[in-house]
Formats: sequence, structure tokens, C-alpha cells
Amino acid sequence: MKELPARIKKAYLYISRNQNALKEKLEEIKKYVISDKDTSTDLKGFDADYISSLEDFEGYISSPSLFSERKIAVLENIERSPTSFQKRVAEKISEDGRTDIVFIFTSLNGRLSKALMDKIKGVGIIRKIKPPVVGDLLKWLEKNAGDDEIRFTDDAKFLLVNNVNLDMQLLKNEYRKLSDYISSEDEKTIDKDTVKFLVSRVYSLKIFDLVDFMGERDKNKSIEALKNILNEDKNLLGLITLIHRMFKSILYIKNDEGNSSVTDYLSRNINMPPYFIGKMVNKYIRFSRNYSEVETIKIISILNDYDINLRKSVVENSNIIKTMIARIIDTKT
Repeated sequence: MKELPARIKKAYLYISRNQNALKEKLEEIKKYVISDKDTSTDLKGFDADYISSLEDFEGYISSPSLFSERKIAVLENIERSPTSFQKRVAEKISEDGRTDIVFIFTSLNGRLSKALMDKIKGVGIIRKIKPPVVGDLLKWLEKNAGDDEIRFTDDAKFLLVNNVNLDMQLLKNEYRKLSDYISSEDEKTIDKDTVKFLVSRVYSLKIFDLVDFMGERDKNKSIEALKNILNEDKNLLGLITLIHRMFKSILYIKNDEGNSSVTDYLSRNINMPPYFIGKMVNKYIRFSRNYSEVETIKIISILNDYDINLRKSVVENSNIIKTMIARIIDTKT
């Protein structure tokens, strides 16, 4: 195995609001560590979302390795761990003479305890990772397709990237499916119809139509779109998130004459290029004329209630969504 660089730091913190971007970074690190058969470095991952994982992490970093010259301890979502735990980790990083362990942390927001953040700044590196945009995924797709001597038509490329909702790992999975399929064909060209046939969408495109109809305050079209989604046997997971994002944007528009707040809000919450954000802002400005500020505040409260109801629902979700749509559109000041 390649030796880890002598200049390697004692601690690394990777921050990104995109969980998949963080997982991509960890995959890069793992590939580097296991790139040879030598086992002079051991790597083990933990997730701060689980109490048992935190206990295992403390045990791992407290005991010397019997088999490896160096250990790498990876802790995902460090900001979700208790402050007391983060302080103990900071103390472990500070231990004098301990050169056999490297700490790697990931965080969605970078909100760590001051003790741990100061320690990482002192002995390590903090890097912010930008989430992928359309161009990043297209570049990856074109490079790998070129290496595999596969040709994608332009509309097939854009359809594939849109279908995976800017998720690089999902793009890689779907690309493998497409390349396996086309490998048995004489003509190594993937067109739009092939993508439609083989690649599942993260969201049904009709879900976006449904959200737009609600923005237009058209109850009949909204209910019809819901029926079409159910006929496709599509999961309604994420629908409330999309609706909530629209009405939260409308509320920003109602309170911001220059619309800078809604642009910032959308940029933080969706990983799309500026021109796409601009189109969404313009659309939401148009929709904002259909709802008063008081109605918008009421609707956001309704969405919060239905989000809870859906999570613990024992009745058919489609009935809950239908009732929710009617309540939102019928809301009066």
C-alpha cells in the first residue's frame, strides 16, 4: 500500500450541506487507504447518529492497534454528538506523543463545540465541499462514457442527470446499469428512450406539476395530478418537502422587496446552478400573487401538521395528501 504522506495532519473536518458530497469524499479516502494489499493503515467508520457508535468510536481511538502502524478514525455527522463527547475527542487529539491515529470528521453545518473546532484548526485541516451541480455530473458522465466507448445523445445525458436529482452516487449506480445494458449491443449509443426505460426517477415529474398547480391555486388540476402520480405507483416521499419549500419561498418574497432572501434560501437548500435558482425565484414570485402573507403562514403550519401525521399514519397516505391539498388551496385570510 502507498505510504500515507509524512505531512498528513492529525485531524480533518469536511463540511458540506450535501450528505452525498461528504460520502463521496470519504469514498475517496477509503480508496486511497486500501489501494494496495499492505495493511499498515487501518480505517474504521462511525456515525454520530447512533449512541452505540459513539461508544465504539471512543473505544477505537483509546486503544492502540495490534495490527496496524496507523489507524484512521472516521466520524460522520460529528455535530450531532453531545458537546461533552466532542470535548473528550478534542482531548484525545491533544494527547502528546500519539502519532498513530488520524481523525476524520464530517459535518453538514460545521457547528461543532468550540473546544473541538479550535483543536482541529490548530492541528488539522478544515475544508468546505461544494455540492455537485449539473456541470459536475455531466463532466463525470462524459469522461466515463468516453473511457468506456459509450455515446450518450445530448437529451439522454440531461435526462439522466435530472432523474438522479444531482446525486453523484445515484448517477454512478444508474450509469453502471446503462453501461451493462449497452455492452451487449452492437451500437454503443444510449438515447433518451433507453434512459426512460432503465432509469428510475427520484421524483415523478408529475410531482413537480402537482406543486406548480398548488402554486397556481388550482385545486382541480392538483387533485388530478395526484391521481396520475398514484397511477404511476410513485412514492409520495418528499412531496411535503417540495410544497413546504415553495411556500417558505413565497413567505420570503412577501417579506423581501429585493428577493435576495428567497434566492439565498433556495441556494442553501437545492444544489442547482444560479440560472436555475433564478427561474425558480421568478416562478415563486408569480405564485406569491395567489396567496396572502397571512394565508402563507397558515399553510406552513398546516404542512408541519401533515408532515407529522404522515410519519405516524395508519391510514392510506393518498387520502391524507388529498385532504391536505384541499385545505391548503381553500385556506382563507
